[in-house]
Amino acid sequence: MTGETLWNTIIARLSSVDEELQTTTGLWFRASSNDGRLYVDKATEHTLSSNLSMQRSISKKDFLYVQSYYERWTNGETGIRHEVSRKSRNTAYIFALIERFING
Repeated sequence: MTGETLWNTIIARLSSVDEELQTTTGLWFRASSNDGRLYVDKATEHTLSSNLSMQRSISKKDFLYVQSYYERWTNGETGIRHEVSRKSRNTAYIFALIERFING
C-alpha cells in the first residue's frame, strides 16, 4: 500500500469514528480526522498515561515523511524504531496509526 493510499484510508476512516491506539512505548492516544488532517488527543480511557497536554495535528506531509521510513524502521530494526519513537511522539503516533491500518 502506498503512503498516499494509506493516508486516504486513515483520513476516511477517522472522519467517521475516532480510534484509541497505543504506541510501542505504551502511550495511549485518540486519533481523529477533520478537514483532511490527523489529530491526536488524550485517549478517553487512558488519560493518565497519555501525557498529552494539548491536541496535536499531523499533516499529510509529516505523515508521508515518516511512512517512507516505516518499513526500514520496522524490518527487524526495533532498536532504531524504539529510539525514534521515544524521541518524537508524533513519529510514535504515526507508527501506531500505520500499524493499525496495515495489520487491521
